[in-house]
Amino acid sequence: MKPSRIAILLFVTSSLLMSTACAPVLIGSAAVTGVSVAADRRSAGAVANDGVIEAKSAMHLSQTNFASSHITTTSYEGNVLLSGEIDSEASKQKATEIVKSINEVNKVYNELAVQANSSLTTRMNDSITASKVRAALLDNKQVTLTSIKVVVDRGICYLLGTVTQTEAEIISKIASRVPGVVQVVRLFTIITPEELEKRQLIDSKLQQNEAAEVTEGTTEENGKLTSEEGATEEVSVSPVKL
Repeated sequence: MKPSRIAILLFVTSSLLMSTACAPVLIGSAAVTGVSVAADRRSAGAVANDGVIEAKSAMHLSQTNFASSHITTTSYEGNVLLSGEIDSEASKQKATEIVKSINEVNKVYNELAVQANSSLTTRMNDSITASKVRAALLDNKQVTLTSIKVVVDRGICYLLGTVTQTEAEIISKIASRVPGVVQVVRLFTIITPEELEKRQLIDSKLQQNEAAEVTEGTTEENGKLTSEEGATEEVSVSPVKL
């Protein structure tokens, strides 16, 4: 069986992660919460690409003059959010240019604040707030948590994902009511209910095909094993004379 493109992309992502382990630039919410690819509204390929984009963004930014900056990179279907703090407007513009140059990046939302880096206490509070937002969304039956990413910096809650207009309104309202959230910034890609249904149908077919391939491969392996066992039995059995 040939290695899939997804496996290759995931390998590249892990390699990049290791190379940026000591970098001051942080990879976004993908590093904070693990999301099942099967439950994600993005395709498996898009999930892998976003991981690569986040890792590459962190690596490229850490190799420039942003060593003292606090930057978080978060990608959803190639739309990248830069959040945190940076030292100047010139550096902020440079960060946008660097990330835009990365393959498969569609758009860059540069929400970096030109100010001193936030304190460790602030970042810990932001992490707790983000977890509370995710928990609140998880409790609501009208939205799918795996269709979005939640990032919180200095109490500002950034929401990325591909959702319907109705979902966007519900998600934003829920997030705004969470203690610790001072502002909600929506960075959604809005699709129609019909487009959502089409996506879900395609995803369902892809999952069925993948399941069929796995079943077929298992059947083939079992067939080989049975054949080998049969041959062994024929050799070991001999007629018994009384």
